[in-house]
Amino acid sequence: METKPKAKGSWGLRFFIIVLSVVLGVLLYWLLSFIENDIGNLPGPDAQAVRGKYVPESFDLQKKELTKDIDVLDRRIAALSEQKRLLNSGTSSLQTTISQLLEIQRQSLDKNVPFPEESRKTLQDSQSRFLQNQEQDQQFNKQISDLTLQRQQRQEELTSATDKITLLEQEYHKEFDRLCEKHRLKVAAFKLTFLVPVFVVISFVFMRYRTGIYWPLVWAAFLAAFLKITMVVHEYFPSKYFKYIAIIVVLAIVLRILVYLIRMIASPKRDLLLKQYQQEYDKCLCPVCSKPIRTGLLRLAGCLKKKSIVVVGQDAKAGQQEPYTCPSCGTTLYDKCDSCGSIRHSLLPYCEHCGKQKDFSTASAS
Repeated sequence: METKPKAKGSWGLRFFIIVLSVVLGVLLYWLLSFIENDIGNLPGPDAQAVRGKYVPESFDLQKKELTKDIDVLDRRIAALSEQKRLLNSGTSSLQTTISQLLEIQRQSLDKNVPFPEESRKTLQDSQSRFLQNQEQDQQFNKQISDLTLQRQQRQEELTSATDKITLLEQEYHKEFDRLCEKHRLKVAAFKLTFLVPVFVVISFVFMRYRTGIYWPLVWAAFLAAFLKITMVVHEYFPSKYFKYIAIIVVLAIVLRILVYLIRMIASPKRDLLLKQYQQEYDKCLCPVCSKPIRTGLLRLAGCLKKKSIVVVGQDAKAGQQEPYTCPSCGTTLYDKCDSCGSIRHSLLPYCEHCGKQKDFSTASAS
């Protein structure tokens, strides 16, 4: 049964396939992220409802009323203080006016000049208004003092109410944190319930078709699912646990790769084995034990430092070619073709003279 050669395609086509595979992986990762985010939007615990179980509403109303009363008292104190400032400014002006009039009156007496009646009347009015301002200033002081005392009382009541609420809120915070952690684990369980089966299915497809013709698709899907589930585990599991999970996963991957490579060497697949044989033939080395091939004119060569290709039976010296067995391992490397009788490579599937295919199971080390 003849094996059809595998077409690799042009370099540009292969590059385009790789690019589209990367794009596919990114799109799959985004799709999984969108679904994961929708799952994460599940409503969590109601903070206000949980707080209401521990902090009575009356405490909040009391705190609100006390805060409002303190604000009102602050505004009234500020208004009275501003009025008192303006009154003191007017009183200061009156005091200056009275001082000036008294000085004029004293000079008039010293000079035996009569003090003007209008100035006398102005002095009396100024003194009267000064006394009124002094009395009103005292009233302002008393009102500000009373309001300040009321504010201090309200502030003490507010501090007491705030301390009570703070003490009760400690229990509320503990309960709310517990409910949030419970909700967080619930969301993590839902996300993993979705992602783990998806990852298992993709992993099964990956293990089965990773070397097939659609390997870019399965690799892109596997890497996208693996990265997404890794991010979710890292987000929801504590760091002290995640580091062990990550190390175990990496160890499993490394062990799997090592086992795969060891099996590749111990029991290589047909395509890989043929490629290995071809490379060794091209170097004029025995594909089984790597001993240099000495056939035809190469028997006289001292060493093989450069890459040389053994040409079998294509020129005038074809008749000089003979079957050749490796003297080190005993593997038949060149033998007569069953179809045309020419010398051919024993470990390669096709005769280069007639193209006859040889069953690869017969092209094994003897």
